[in-house]
Amino acid sequence: MRTIKIITIVITTALITCLTSCVTTKTANLTLSENNKLELYTSIIPDRNYTEIAYIEASGGVFHTPQNLLNGLIKKSIELNADALINIKYDFQCLNPIASGTAINYTEK
Repeated sequence: MRTIKIITIVITTALITCLTSCVTTKTANLTLSENNKLELYTSIIPDRNYTEIAYIEASGGVFHTPQNLLNGLIKKSIELNADALINIKYDFQCLNPIASGTAINYTEK
């Protein structure tokens, strides 16, 4: 009986340690190809005057990467003929990742 308690404590401690100590780092490349003129901003706002076109959100499954979601935002922004995508954010809703941003056009080009 005592052995079962010890084994249970050891397994529980091992599981908690494994589940809480893992770190996964994912990145998304914010550099676009030369053919693409869309500007991307995560934490700064352009200092030029602009109008907002649309709020865009891309969601995916557990195995979607930030780059996959960013590519979806970029594709939709290009379809909308946006000059830039601002306030790009990456987050989770339940276990599913989401990326969002606001497509804008500059008022003076």
